[in-house]
Amino acid sequence: MKNELVKIDAVIESLNQSLHAHYKWLVDVFRYVSVNDRDVPEITAISSHDLCQFGRWVNKTLQEHPEDKGLLLAIHLHHEETHRVCRELVASIVAKDVKLKLFDTFHAALQGLIESIYQYRRHLLQIRTSYDTLTGLPLRRILDESFDAQLSDESDGKLYILLLDIDHFKRINDTWGHLVGDGVLRAFAEKLRASTRSYEPVYRYGGEEFIVILKAHSQHEACRTGLRITQAIADYQIHVEPHEIRITVTCGLTPVQQGEPLHRALERADAAMYMGKQSGRNRCMFIDEDLRVVTVGEKKPARGGQIILEAM
Repeated sequence: MKNELVKIDAVIESLNQSLHAHYKWLVDVFRYVSVNDRDVPEITAISSHDLCQFGRWVNKTLQEHPEDKGLLLAIHLHHEETHRVCRELVASIVAKDVKLKLFDTFHAALQGLIESIYQYRRHLLQIRTSYDTLTGLPLRRILDESFDAQLSDESDGKLYILLLDIDHFKRINDTWGHLVGDGVLRAFAEKLRASTRSYEPVYRYGGEEFIVILKAHSQHEACRTGLRITQAIADYQIHVEPHEIRITVTCGLTPVQQGEPLHRALERADAAMYMGKQSGRNRCMFIDEDLRVVTVGEKKPARGGQIILEAM
């Protein structure tokens, strides 16, 4: 999965380049009304707003980012209006029948275009701050905003929360330093994303804790997935020059009921994960709505809890 920060930065960079091109378009407008030595469709054509570089950027971005349709359509409409008024103003100047009121109209159109662009840029920067710059993963804020929609969509199965904590991560920082620790976190995040399905988002919860939103049609399937991810991490050797480092995780897994708030499900998953830490680490613990806990893959329940299932 491509790093979302890279995607956002690419959109911002392309926006800046296209906006600079539109400043050049304004210079071309001045040249046209002063010299009028060549035909410039980007100025005179009815479809000039689609022909200029900025217009092409808007249309391309609308196709590639339908999730931003509202903001991009606002830019498109203001841009189209700017070109319409410009054509009328240019025609009046060339015909030596200047309508001074059109200058005010053109100024207002430009102001509307600039404001719509600023709104979109603020939107992109706001999204950018919702991603972890170290791992590229979305942060808790995005999970908070999207959780209800994810919970209501059961097309790929019932929703489960998997909360993961890297075991003894402090030892890595203390032994090899924080730069190596950062490298471990980046490699871990990549491995975690590679170990999940496309419709199961991964979030950085904070520090060395991460969240995966799992979808499964049964508790058995969810537990198998949680166990598979736990084992995949344990089997993975992380290379952070010049070190080869192995890590393990302890996980808490819980189902989420329709209408249940995120914080309540996270509290359960956290309690299960804590019990996993207390009972040896490097394991996945399942906890149901009645707070019964079991180590996934083992028949023996944790701390006297009832056996819910066996995932292996």
